[in-house]
Amino acid sequence: MSAWKNACRLPASCCARRSPSGAVFLLLLLVASAHAPVARAQLNALTPTFASLNGAAVWGSLGFATGGARTADDRAQTRWGFAAFYGPFGGRGDTLVTFTQTVSDSADTTVSDASGPGSRRVRQRAHTTHQLRGDTKRLGGGKVTLLVGYQHSSFYRFGTPPFRQAVPVGGAFVAALLGPYPLPLAPRRLAWYGGVGGTVVRLSDLATRADTLAVALSTERTFAPEGILMLTYNVAPSYRVYLGTSYQYLRFGSLAWRAVQPGDRIPATVLGTLPQQLELQSLHFSLGFSFTANGLLPGR
Repeated sequence: MSAWKNACRLPASCCARRSPSGAVFLLLLLVASAHAPVARAQLNALTPTFASLNGAAVWGSLGFATGGARTADDRAQTRWGFAAFYGPFGGRGDTLVTFTQTVSDSADTTVSDASGPGSRRVRQRAHTTHQLRGDTKRLGGGKVTLLVGYQHSSFYRFGTPPFRQAVPVGGAFVAALLGPYPLPLAPRRLAWYGGVGGTVVRLSDLATRADTLAVALSTERTFAPEGILMLTYNVAPSYRVYLGTSYQYLRFGSLAWRAVQPGDRIPATVLGTLPQQLELQSLHFSLGFSFTANGLLPGR
């Protein structure tokens, strides 16, 4: 019994020294609670971005040069890509509608006073009014869909010496589509889109041979605009297959050349044979598959 009493009389500092893990746990809990509002605020800031996410798509395409190359090249240029859909925007999706509902209730009450010889009756009327008000947004009418993704091809052919072989070209892809619009005398599942877009493409340190000298092309970026027309068929409530055609204009206008071997210089006669710009106009035919956010994330 005395040993138990002595244990109970141990100083608090001694108990604190024997359980340092409890203090560390308490400190971590305080730090986490202090940073929790910051984490919630960051997630709330990203909510509007994902709220506008409508779906996504993947596709592949075959392209054929229609102009810009010095020599004819009828070989196909394969390309693949993917993109996320944002929207649709526009229309009356941001129209605020206010409705007010008023409910009235009235009641008549008759009170009799029979205490005196001449009794009298007093009629009282109670009137009650309830008013309800609500705000809502009118949905529908949006026709603009934004696409943000990536496109890449390892088989672009400019047909210009010394680039007669295929070169890789790719980069970020952005586009804006108008639609869907129904086709006359066609099933309701069939619709079409039209839009414009482009790809931020890049040539990165391509090496080739000019005459007997190994030369390399400096990194070059440009924006390749593209007109787009698509036909979509709704195979399921959240899934579509689409056929598309697009016309792309690609131009690198300020190419710079250097010798691969250190200390070598490109002679003027050889430099005059190297292109100072690359240009390619091509027509692409695409086959793709798209799905809505509900089809990818149930309950979205």
